[in-house]
Amino acid sequence: MEAEKDNLKREKDSLSSTYTPNQRYVPGGSVDEHRDLEAGNIILTGDEIKQQNENL
Repeated sequence: MEAEKDNLKREKDSLSSTYTPNQRYVPGGSVDEHRDLEAGNIILTGDEIKQQNENL
């Protein structure tokens, strides 16, 4: 049992030491970027529908 705990601790330590945070890509940054793209698409779609209605 004690050896199992020691192995788990070693695995956890090796995982935390290999992870280096990347300042360019923040967790959740892609979600924010996606929401910005959706907002832009809504604006463009509204303008396009307005133009099509004026052409009728």
